[in-house]
Amino acid sequence: TQIAPSQSNNYWARSFNEESSLLSGAVVGGGSGPTSIYYNPASISEVKASKLSLNASLFSFDFINIKNALGEDININASRGQIEPRFVSYMIKSRRFKSWSFEIAVLNNGNSKAYITEGVDEQIDILGNIPGNERYFALYQYASTFRDDWIGAGGSVKLSDRITAGISMFVTIKSFNYSQSLAIEAHSLYDSLVSQNEDDTYYVASYENTEYLKFNDYRLTWKGGLLYKADHFSLGLCLTTPSLGGIYSDGKRVTRSKKQNNITDPDSGEPVPDYVVADFKEKKEMSVGFKTPLSLAAGFNYYFPGGKRILYTSFEYFAGLSPFRMVEAEENSDIGPDFIKNQVEFSEWLTYVSGATPVFNAALGYSWTLKKGLLLMSGFRTDFNARKGLDFGDLEEYNKCLSINLDMYHVTCGLSWNIFGQDIITGIEYTLGHSKNQQQIANLSDPVEYIPSEQLALQGIPGNDMKSWINAISVYFGASFNFGGEKEK
Repeated sequence: TQIAPSQSNNYWARSFNEESSLLSGAVVGGGSGPTSIYYNPASISEVKASKLSLNASLFSFDFINIKNALGEDININASRGQIEPRFVSYMIKSRRFKSWSFEIAVLNNGNSKAYITEGVDEQIDILGNIPGNERYFALYQYASTFRDDWIGAGGSVKLSDRITAGISMFVTIKSFNYSQSLAIEAHSLYDSLVSQNEDDTYYVASYENTEYLKFNDYRLTWKGGLLYKADHFSLGLCLTTPSLGGIYSDGKRVTRSKKQNNITDPDSGEPVPDYVVADFKEKKEMSVGFKTPLSLAAGFNYYFPGGKRILYTSFEYFAGLSPFRMVEAEENSDIGPDFIKNQVEFSEWLTYVSGATPVFNAALGYSWTLKKGLLLMSGFRTDFNARKGLDFGDLEEYNKCLSINLDMYHVTCGLSWNIFGQDIITGIEYTLGHSKNQQQIANLSDPVEYIPSEQLALQGIPGNDMKSWINAISVYFGASFNFGGEKEK
């Protein structure tokens, strides 16, 4: 889980069926089983019998703590538990074409949810033209859901006794629903009206910023792989193409609004002009360009003498994505008052940008056959964030979906039982993530009425002392059903 995963910022946040999950995805060099279609389609040829694989359920418990998120000592804590299906595949060992094997699969490559509500309610002296303290009330709300579903087919062919090649094609469906709002009010205290204002005038200054974005984006991605198997080792390569966009998108909707009133400039003592900036577009009025990068993966497996133990290693390099417009829409001509229309923020009011830095991840896995039909598996993998340190260049002032960028590390362990020729797999995964020195979402702990240089009302300048942690536990349970031909051993 991560907050606002508008782009898949952690590419190795998930592995798929239980077998590859417990090896931490270190299966590019072989041993990926039903997940061959994803990790290396050349490995589809390793199947010895037609096989239906499904994940019965995944129990996930995520705990997120963000220190100083909305100002000093204003923290955000969130947790989530869920049960969800993850992976279904059908591997086909061709009887007619002996050198060919095929697979079709449906898998989930990302599923994140986050809901946050945090508030501040205190009495402070923030309004310059009102004597004494005012009531300062701020409410921050955030919600996001993201799914990345893949539907694909692939096949592999034996080029020789030791070399196989494979290719797979996926339709990917990115579904994103995101909203964020910050509403702040500062107003006269009720018990001070009579003593300070003979006419009982009630005065309120306010600031509000809200945004909502939703879409489903359909794209195509290809994978091509090679696998070389020797007596005591194997080598694998897999190339994943960037996603091909422009195929289809639906459920599109984007809206943003920002307003403030009764704000006074502390330097001049003059009122800052009130304004409302708002716009809304949907369906054909907006376009979506959700990009994923080119990647190259390599794997090496070592098979210990005796055949009971295997060491798995995998590495994957993800190319960067130059900052780009993820969502665009033509703004209305009457979006807001003339005095702010020449600012970039308002001239590209409904534009959301994204991008990614290059990332290199590594995984290590180990399996040990304890006895016939009982296999112990364990693994470790890195999962570095592709948004950390991204320079948006000319697009820096454009709107971005909030993202808490964490580097994560995953440790896995579990068992596989072969019962009556069928595979039952159970295990656990622990994930730890941490980041520091990130910019605060907002500064509500040290608010001032107005900061002209930043055009901020009723808040302070966000600091760079936000720290984030994630702790997650996933419990796996799945099964593979073999039928037709020789049973896998």
